[in-house]
Amino acid sequence: MARTTLIQNSFNAGELSPLMAARGDQARYASGCRVLRNMLLHPHGPAFRRPGLRFMGPCADETAPPRLVPFVFNEEQAYVLEFAPERLRVWWRGGLVLGGDGAPLAVPTPYAADHLPTLRWCQSADVLYLVTPHAAPRKLERHGHADWRLVAVNFGPRVATPTGLRSTGAPSGTRQHRYVITAVSVDTGEESLPTAELSVTAGTPAEGSAVNLAWTAVEGASEYRVYKAGGGASVYGLLGTAATGETYADTGRTPDFAEGPPEHRNPFEGTDDYPSSVQFWQQRLCFAGSRSHPQTIWASRTGCYENMDVSRPLQTDDAVTVTIASETVSAVRWMMPARKLLVGTGGGEWTLSGQGSEPFSPLSCLLEFQSARGSAELPPLAVGDGVLAVQRGGRAVRNFRYSLDVDGYSGADQTILAEHMLRGRNIVDWAYQQSPHSVVWCAMDDGTMAGLTLIAEHQVAGWHRHDTGGAVEALCVVPGPPSDPAGGDELWLVVRRDVNGAQRRYIERLDPAFESDTPARAFFVDSGLSYDGPPVAALGGLDHLEGREVSILADGWVHPPRTVAGGRIELDRPASVIHAGLGYASDLVPVTQEFVAGDGPTQGRVRRVGRARVRLYRSSGFKAGPDADHLREELFRTAQDPPGQALPLFDGDREVTLDARLGTQGGLHVRQDDPLPLTVLAVISEVEVGEA
Repeated sequence: MARTTLIQNSFNAGELSPLMAARGDQARYASGCRVLRNMLLHPHGPAFRRPGLRFMGPCADETAPPRLVPFVFNEEQAYVLEFAPERLRVWWRGGLVLGGDGAPLAVPTPYAADHLPTLRWCQSADVLYLVTPHAAPRKLERHGHADWRLVAVNFGPRVATPTGLRSTGAPSGTRQHRYVITAVSVDTGEESLPTAELSVTAGTPAEGSAVNLAWTAVEGASEYRVYKAGGGASVYGLLGTAATGETYADTGRTPDFAEGPPEHRNPFEGTDDYPSSVQFWQQRLCFAGSRSHPQTIWASRTGCYENMDVSRPLQTDDAVTVTIASETVSAVRWMMPARKLLVGTGGGEWTLSGQGSEPFSPLSCLLEFQSARGSAELPPLAVGDGVLAVQRGGRAVRNFRYSLDVDGYSGADQTILAEHMLRGRNIVDWAYQQSPHSVVWCAMDDGTMAGLTLIAEHQVAGWHRHDTGGAVEALCVVPGPPSDPAGGDELWLVVRRDVNGAQRRYIERLDPAFESDTPARAFFVDSGLSYDGPPVAALGGLDHLEGREVSILADGWVHPPRTVAGGRIELDRPASVIHAGLGYASDLVPVTQEFVAGDGPTQGRVRRVGRARVRLYRSSGFKAGPDADHLREELFRTAQDPPGQALPLFDGDREVTLDARLGTQGGLHVRQDDPLPLTVLAVISEVEVGEA
């Protein structure tokens, strides 16, 4: 048999579809894996072990899955909102925000359990706007760290309408003169709704013989606008403004009918009119997709997010209503701001903008068709300079980016090399963890997770699968505290677990990636807790894992597993730094490397890998074998190492001897199932290949 040595020094193409098994000619094949489980990817090429999930606390309502919503005012003030059925709790820096009574803050909401999957939101500073087809739009206002208020959105101007409009003098005559007045906010320039019409019977106004008007002042108004009807019709034109005071004299000026007063409009009053999507764009708050008008988009007045009023004739800052014209009725499922407003419907993707270089307005509105892929109901993610969206049917994730070549948006399929990740299952929730490793985390409907390491500018797009010993039902990402030396974004999850014969739902948080030089700081357990202090011989506080066997790391030494009883575990001896939680296995199986031997291609020929070298970085042990059923632990401890103490982390090559049989796949399976770190830089294999 011919013998050769092959090296795979990059794994950042991630786990490849079994349909790629014969595609050694594909450029990214050589950087792929047959299995990448509970492992993450460095853009440089190495694969490293996923850190553990730290237990934060039980869910508010363990009978139904909540939604996790990020609320990010700035890096210092980043909260996780837990929307449970009919109530909301707030998490901050690893703990629940407490109310004035010392109990966890709970804000009542109108959202039942079946409303939560359809909840959508967008944020502006301290206000989070929320929509669902099941309830009228609302907004969550943060007035203080422990002062959160969920209130209905009252559509209309924030400045009050003037009152007490009256005539204080007019020339004699029999003509009817009709007036309305509006107030203009000194802070925002927003115009109020007009007063009720005042009809004055008088002669023709002129200098020295005017129709004099008066009204009651409005707090916060900088000026008042006076409109007058003309031509015998109920059409008003701007007559003039009163910059100060609460009086105006009509001296016969002709109204400007190019400017009329605002007319009140609320498109969301009926139960079938509640929008299903909300987004900010170009200083407007946009809503879309009600049951009665599934293809319609409503945009607020410029800078006035809760004002859907329009004027007659229309003005450039008026609210906008636009409906997508298509052959089929395809509901708007999401909106995302970019160079233009990207709009995803069940039938395709569109952009909304102004015409040419003009800003978007009711006088300049352009809908352009981009693709006929169709979008799933899951909201998209902004990743780098692109937008990730799930294609209709849930079988593909597409990265929509602006292309100068087509002067539009095109969506490359990010699952084309790993289509098996979405085969027979759908993404139910996802979030983007930009720092430190640029990972899109996906909660699947079978309870597992999938991750996509995506760095488009470096052509890195690799999928990896994750399981946690439970079912991941929801997740979100918020920035970590700037003072945290680990830095980066935090991934928060809702995990359903079977504990002591019952189903429990927990809030858990992905620990930062392991970067310490001390194995005692390694946290590689799920639903885990830590102790750091004077030596103790027992660890309590594990009630949430009652009756479960837990994996333990004590002072960097792998302690034998224990079963939690009475919320406690007993140790063989005292330890100062203890991590305990559910164990999990991390697996790496490189692709079968193909090459051309002297007698031709080796694909499909029998082969055997008898020896291999695994190049490691800051690692502490692993198991290896030809497949998952024939793994053998690689011993790092020598006779000179004191028993029961942590070994230093290892950098370098470890040689592995495999009891491998002949086959057409022949390769190496690497596993770490102890609560210790593992980073694989490369796999160097000695391959024997049969004759052609």
